[in-house]
Amino acid sequence: RHRRRRGAAAGAAAGAAVLLLAACGPPAHGRGADAGRARHRQAVPATGPEVTARSAARAIRAAQTFMDAFAQRRYAAQWAQLAPAARADWPSASARAAMLAAKFALPAARVIGVSLGHPAPHVTWVSHEDPARRAVGWEVPVRVRFAQPLALQPAGVDALYRALDLVVVPGPAGRPWRVAGEGPASLDAPILVPADVPDRTTRVPILMYHRVGPYPTRAEWSSTYGYDLEMGLTVPPPQFAAEMAWLRQDHASAISLARLADALLYGLPLPPHPVAITFDDGRQSPYRYAVPLLRRDGFTATFFMPGGFVGAINGPQHYLTAGELGALAQGGFWVEDHTVYDNLALWGLSPVQVGSLAGASAARIERHTGWPIQFIAYSGPWPYPSAQQAGPLETRLFQELARLGYVGGAVDAQVAQTTESARGLWQLPRLRVSPGETTAGFALALQAG
Repeated sequence: RHRRRRGAAAGAAAGAAVLLLAACGPPAHGRGADAGRARHRQAVPATGPEVTARSAARAIRAAQTFMDAFAQRRYAAQWAQLAPAARADWPSASARAAMLAAKFALPAARVIGVSLGHPAPHVTWVSHEDPARRAVGWEVPVRVRFAQPLALQPAGVDALYRALDLVVVPGPAGRPWRVAGEGPASLDAPILVPADVPDRTTRVPILMYHRVGPYPTRAEWSSTYGYDLEMGLTVPPPQFAAEMAWLRQDHASAISLARLADALLYGLPLPPHPVAITFDDGRQSPYRYAVPLLRRDGFTATFFMPGGFVGAINGPQHYLTAGELGALAQGGFWVEDHTVYDNLALWGLSPVQVGSLAGASAARIERHTGWPIQFIAYSGPWPYPSAQQAGPLETRLFQELARLGYVGGAVDAQVAQTTESARGLWQLPRLRVSPGETTAGFALALQAG
């Protein structure tokens, strides 16, 4: 099964990209075709005298200038147009320009055309590296055409670049409008995997949580096995609050897995004390107990959701609803895949089985969030002590997942590790956070893993 319909290779001549001020037209069909279109949709109805043709024209002019520089690879020139909230996502202007130059360096990724759609007012942009940073402006749909779209990796990623948005923020009277949501130039833009993956490593502790909430009660469970399993997956709210407080006092920066990939694949410097926070299983309890603390501290996080459990209630187990998944995606968090029901290991399965368990799950989640899925948390424990180990079954799985549009996977291994490599994006190690763990033990694991 194709993950999304492939676009035909564009045949425009070399040189500066043509910027067309026109409606983007209908997106491609299939998984990921609409991902990106809803990512900023916290819109207020367009009413009132402030919604004018003049404002729309200014939004388009600002977007056109920004995308003109992008198409011509003048990334440094874009910095002057960025809103302060957007600049805060980046280490520096030079680091941003260097990363974008590396990301779009392949001949296949050469931009040969950019078109803008009709702007929409009163749209909220939220940073997906710091949910506390946000801005309200005009959303301008963007479509990017590449020189060799079918040669890009992962498969089908060119379709994602045909459904992105800029968010242009009005400036003070008489001042230029600024760009907050950077569309194809943003940190949250879809990952492009280079043909020659660099030999680069970095150290980022990736925390793995499941439930964050009160401990389960035995009366809710019909079996001791189910109760014990639930207990082992539960981190009580006071423990989670203490761990987030320690990260805050350590001046930690919570980053996304996409941001980690930016560092490994393109060399973008990481912020001080980086850490990635992930939640497996798609339970509702972290939405209630963890998300408010993450928002308060400006910590982003990744929620690995089993697509078949959206809105499900299985006895005492309550899962995230479609509305909650959408709120997470629009509110500065990431929703990625955890297979359909998180009950079958993928290694050793046929391509058809992997597509039905992983690709179908991702497609279902994308319909609720409007964001593309590029990462997966594998179901079950990793079959080797170390995340760095893999055999022929896992290698074949990685290839099949790449054909479905993924770029990396998160591992639950026995050996605690905190070092990642560009050539090991399919084997991202994580640190399992256990119930009853002391803050001192939590800190030691982050520092020594």
